[in-house]
Amino acid sequence: MSGIAGCLALAEGTRPDTDWTVRAARRMAHRGPDDDGVFADGPIALAARRLAVIDPSAAGHQPMRSSDGRFWMVYNGEIYNQGELARRLRARGVQLRGKSDSEVLLEMFAAEGKDALRRLRGMYAFAIWDTRNQELFCARDPFGIKPLYYTLAEGGNQLRFASERKALLGAGEVSVIDPDALRRYLSFQYVPAPATMTPPVRSLPPGHFMVARLGGPVDVFRYWRPVLRPAKSPAVDAPERILAVLRESVTTHLRSDVPLGAFLSGGVDSAAICALAAESRPGMLTFTAGFARPGYSEIEHAQETAAALGLKSVPYVITAQEFAARLPQIIWQLDDPMADAAAIPLWFVAREARRHVKVVLSGEGADELFGGYGVYYQPSVVRAATRLPGWGRNSAGAMAARISQGQRGKGLLQRISLPLRDRYIGNAHVFSGAEVNLLTRYGGGTVFDVTDPLFDQAASAGLDDVATMQLVDINTWLPGDILVKADRAAMAHGLELRSPFLDREVMAVASRLSRAEKTAAGTTKFALREAVGGLLSQAAAERRKLGFPVPIGHWFRGELSGYAEQVIHEARTEEWLDKREVLNVLRQFRAGDPEVPWRRLWVLLVFSLWHQIYVERVFDPVKLGWES
Repeated sequence: MSGIAGCLALAEGTRPDTDWTVRAARRMAHRGPDDDGVFADGPIALAARRLAVIDPSAAGHQPMRSSDGRFWMVYNGEIYNQGELARRLRARGVQLRGKSDSEVLLEMFAAEGKDALRRLRGMYAFAIWDTRNQELFCARDPFGIKPLYYTLAEGGNQLRFASERKALLGAGEVSVIDPDALRRYLSFQYVPAPATMTPPVRSLPPGHFMVARLGGPVDVFRYWRPVLRPAKSPAVDAPERILAVLRESVTTHLRSDVPLGAFLSGGVDSAAICALAAESRPGMLTFTAGFARPGYSEIEHAQETAAALGLKSVPYVITAQEFAARLPQIIWQLDDPMADAAAIPLWFVAREARRHVKVVLSGEGADELFGGYGVYYQPSVVRAATRLPGWGRNSAGAMAARISQGQRGKGLLQRISLPLRDRYIGNAHVFSGAEVNLLTRYGGGTVFDVTDPLFDQAASAGLDDVATMQLVDINTWLPGDILVKADRAAMAHGLELRSPFLDREVMAVASRLSRAEKTAAGTTKFALREAVGGLLSQAAAERRKLGFPVPIGHWFRGELSGYAEQVIHEARTEEWLDKREVLNVLRQFRAGDPEVPWRRLWVLLVFSLWHQIYVERVFDPVKLGWES
């Protein structure tokens, strides 16, 4: 695990910017506090900051050279089937110098080139320089657990890449914002890849690799895409198969040469991971965070689950004052604006965990793979509405418009009035297209530019509505929101976070589940709950999802009301947003307008703070100690 950076001189006769490469890696010192290294030769410069987890010895030092001397690599991640791959390499006569998965990955690439990607089971983002062919190969794992950003600099003569966007463009270095990215952010609450808020920086999408050649083009290719093939009806042995594959995945994810724990909330996902881990790690530490306000803490439920499993619980309670004090640093850490409030408690729980362990297991991916979101549970009346004529849908939409936000029946009528393709862009949908037009200074594309290709894919595969929504979320919400906050919150403290649900073998089982095995009996993740029910108490197995709730709405109408107003007033965002409309959202929220929930204010507040950090440089990350 590490932070990686590099610079390739693309034009003949030019040199890489080694000084920039070193500075970029230093900016990510939080990702790798244990070791650092630089390699520069000819047109390439590579740098790494290492978090030593597997084989912490010098044998895992990066940048790493292959045994034949041809390849150099920087790598961020963990390969969980490294034992199997190491045996394969030894059978070919490769003499491994150490026990690190880094070396196994490098030697697999040396032996098989890009075909090695088909054999990897893990999370990764890496760059490998071929000294013979003068070619740079970069790849990112299928789900997008580990990040990789890149840009063309110096008039297109340099390719620069890094694990974090801030290493490419830090505070005070952002002068241009992508209007389309801003518009999408206001709807999605994050910027969908491959775009970023700060062109020309791009994100290498999940399941893609990039090839750059000296004097040639920079090409990006897709090597993996999620495929769902739901069965027509439930399988009798589905719970048994789910439990078996999860147990095997957790076992592989437990391999560590440093102390390991787990995040534990009140829900079934993290409880299942902890229960399976406890089979071989009794007494393992678990970590959770919450708030003093009733209804906004999972600490009690997490402690009950930990005690039942024989595990130790380490809780942390976050105050409103601590939230406000740390918020700018957390937004800086996230790179682009990302308005998922769960990133806040995740940052705090990661900080507490790092005081005890270096690696944690977590439950990311269970909802997307096993059908865990409430919106997946489509009532039969909504499915039947697909056969309504146009006037019927229009009537439902007109009735929905007359019902206040939050009142019973409004959401149902809204879903009836529009086809799934025209209303579902992922698990979060904050501002509609018309509302975005009012808020922004620039016109542009719609959010459906992002999701339409996924609906086309779903239609070609004949997917039902649940599988279609899963496909959208696996391609957008999961890598753009869930995994961004998980990576940045953990790595901010030099903590490795592992997600056993996001495993290719688990995906193979989950992708075959029928609709009824995901949403049945009035619940979600039905087959998963059946699978792990015998490991957990009934309450833990059946508890509804909370997902680190944050009392932002209460705070912004109470003790932090002045804070929200101050940030929005002081941020110089007039070039991008219509400040009158933004302040109108604030006024409506404070007045208790049911049409303006706290999430709308939060999206605007996060962008305002991000703008102050990265564009206005109101906060200096170096002086504040956030950045080396």
